[in-house]
Amino acid sequence: MPSRANHVPRLVVGVSRSPASWWALAWAIGEARRRGARLLLVHVFRPRGNSLVTDVFPTPVPGDPNAGRLANGHALIKTAISQAAGRLPRDITVEWSVLPGRPAVQLARLARGGDVLVLGSRHRGWLRRHAPGSVSRACARRANCPVVVVPEPSPGAIAATLPADAVPGRRHWWLPHHEPRMAS
Repeated sequence: MPSRANHVPRLVVGVSRSPASWWALAWAIGEARRRGARLLLVHVFRPRGNSLVTDVFPTPVPGDPNAGRLANGHALIKTAISQAAGRLPRDITVEWSVLPGRPAVQLARLARGGDVLVLGSRHRGWLRRHAPGSVSRACARRANCPVVVVPEPSPGAIAATLPADAVPGRRHWWLPHHEPRMAS
């Protein structure tokens, strides 16, 4: 039986096009450094038609209608890393995965007992927050591990345009970076 003392904790981070998920990634990077934890970055896409991309064949098969979605998922994770942290710190171990399926089901399946599932949450009105369809709410119900939901900053933040290769024409909101002040 493996010893829990040797277990390195893992933070499973759901990554999407939403800036809220990128804030969650930034939080998870800081938490991974504090805990000495590993990161698993996961993007889940809804497959089209009869997809041949499965857990058995994780790479695209010629003629698969979802081959482009798999490549876009990897590009999205790279963009999320650059937006959340610029680059990943060298002192943490990072893996990533792009999977077909339903996001809440796949994320809850990947996050096991000793893991922490980290998700972002967008600012929405009261009705939208309680309506069905929230991935973070569904994961909180399904997951067998702690779930951390990182809220997106308030709409009063400043706008910044994403790099040209991210999402053309989309604008995202980011808070300005402030240097820490020294106590006088």
